[in-house]
Amino acid sequence: MRLAPLSALLLATTAWGAANPKANQLAKDGDRLYKEGKYREAADVLKQAYELDKNPVFLFNIARAYDQAGDLQVALDTYRQYVGLPDSDPQLVKRANLAMDRLRALVAKGEADKQVQEAEQKRLKEEAEAAKKKADEAAERERAQREEFERREAARKAEASKGVGGRRIAAIVLGVLALGGAGSGVAFGLLANSAKGSFTSAVTLDEKKRFEAATRQWALIADISMAAAAVFGIACLAVFPWSSLFGASDVHVALSPMGASIGGAF
Repeated sequence: MRLAPLSALLLATTAWGAANPKANQLAKDGDRLYKEGKYREAADVLKQAYELDKNPVFLFNIARAYDQAGDLQVALDTYRQYVGLPDSDPQLVKRANLAMDRLRALVAKGEADKQVQEAEQKRLKEEAEAAKKKADEAAERERAQREEFERREAARKAEASKGVGGRRIAAIVLGVLALGGAGSGVAFGLLANSAKGSFTSAVTLDEKKRFEAATRQWALIADISMAAAAVFGIACLAVFPWSSLFGASDVHVALSPMGASIGGAF
C-alpha cells in the first residue's frame, strides 16, 4: 500500500519546523526521495536528520520509508521505537500501532512462507540425495556385476584354453602313436613279405615250416600295428580341439563293422 507523501502529512506541519536548519534541509531531501520512490535512500537521509534533531516525527517517517521499501522487520522495529518515545504524537501512535498490526501479520506470513520454503528445499535436497545414493548404489551393483562377469569370463576362457591345450597335446601323442603304429605295420608287413618270399624259394620242409611261421608272425604283428595305428588315429581325430581352428564345431567319430567314419559340422 502506497502511503501519502511525507511532506503532505507531516513535514509541512512539523518536520520542516525543526530547530536545526540542516536537519530541516535533510527532511526536505528525504521527502523528495520518498516522492521519487527511493524509499531506502529517503530512510537513510531521514536517519541523518534524526541524528541532528531528535524530532519523533523523523523517526515515524523513517519507519514509513522502510515500510514502503519492503523492509518489514526494520519498519516494525522502528515503529516500536517511535511508540515507546514519551513525546510521540497520539495520532501518529495510533497510526503506528495499525501499521505494526499489519506488519506483524506480514512478517509472520513471511516467516511461515520461509519455513515452508526451507522445508520444501530440505525435502527436495533429501530426495535428491536419496536419488543420488540410489543411483550410486545401482552403479556400484552394475560395476560389481560387470567385474564378476569379466572374472568368470576370464576364468572360463582360461579353463577352455587349458582344456584345448591338453586336448591338443593328447592329440599329438595319439598322432605320434598312430604314425608309429603305421610305421611298425609297414615294417612288419615288409618282413612278412620277405619271409613269404623265402618260404616260396625254400627247398626243404624244415625251411618252409620256419619261413611259414615267420611269415605268420610278422603278418600278425603288422596287422596288430596297423589296427593300433587306426585306433590311435581315430582317437587323435576325436580329441583334437577342432574348435580352436575353425571356431564352434561339432566333430563326431563313429565306428562300424566296415571301419570308422568321421564327420563334422563347422
